[in-house]
Amino acid sequence: MELRHLRHALALAEQRNFARAAETLHMTQPALSRSIQSLEQTVGDLLFDRGSREVTPTALGELVLRHARGLLLAAEELERDVQLARGLELGELRVGVGPFAGAALVDVPLGQLIQRYPQLRLAVVEAPWQELPGRLQRREIDLVVATVHQLEGQAEYEFLPLGDHPTVPLCRTGHPLLSGPTPNLSDLLRYPLAGPHLPEEARHQLFRQMPPPLRRSTQEHLRQAIVCDSSAMLRNILKQSDALTLMPLFIALADLHAGQLQLLPLPALNVRGCFGVAWLRGRTLSASAQQFIQRLQAHDQALSEQEQVLLASM
Repeated sequence: MELRHLRHALALAEQRNFARAAETLHMTQPALSRSIQSLEQTVGDLLFDRGSREVTPTALGELVLRHARGLLLAAEELERDVQLARGLELGELRVGVGPFAGAALVDVPLGQLIQRYPQLRLAVVEAPWQELPGRLQRREIDLVVATVHQLEGQAEYEFLPLGDHPTVPLCRTGHPLLSGPTPNLSDLLRYPLAGPHLPEEARHQLFRQMPPPLRRSTQEHLRQAIVCDSSAMLRNILKQSDALTLMPLFIALADLHAGQLQLLPLPALNVRGCFGVAWLRGRTLSASAQQFIQRLQAHDQALSEQEQVLLASM
């Protein structure tokens, strides 16, 4: 019984269709059919019922698939341990990030890593942060870069905190609010507020960090009119409109230096974003993961220093 046949059977069970499964496996449909038939010949019975609309596992198929998942996971862990022993040159690193702050933190460290080790295989999995812990559990990724509230304190993860970064109000250069006196809450309410999707706990955490008077008025009046989980897209939306946002300062540093975005002259919000990197507890970090974390920490520190310089100059 070959592992590749088991892998093909799992894909077919997930897709319930030969054509879709073959596409996900990057192989032709006839080749997939031959692979499944070969596995069924090895087992000695049908593993799938071929219906007119979909393909479904038989009772024997469910049994084989249940064992196949464990066998494939064990094979992947064996391959990973071999890569650990061989070091960085021929290793692999899979990093999971959310599309907002996480993606903005990892690009420089990953670029530095592949520049130093060009034979290293890198995979960046950008997904909604709610999906990343599950991918970590299934060993689809090795590390997750996320905010503290998403992963800290959960027993199944090791968590290394990074620095915290000020969250600041931003608008486009030339925004009407920049030409008059310091805006108040009523002024802000005339314009759409943009930002990422925030779960209730993260929203409450954001409000708890604000000064009490601002917290009460913000909770009562402010609602996001534009929800966008891509920080790059959100910055472009700001540049083309009068929308406002709250964003970790490091994400907008390049746009601020280029004069495309500006900080709104509001009282200090005292809101900070805390980030970190996590991995499964008890799982040995590969050499590439350790190198990435070192570069991530250095990059995070450099961003903090740039933020301090920018804020001091204003």
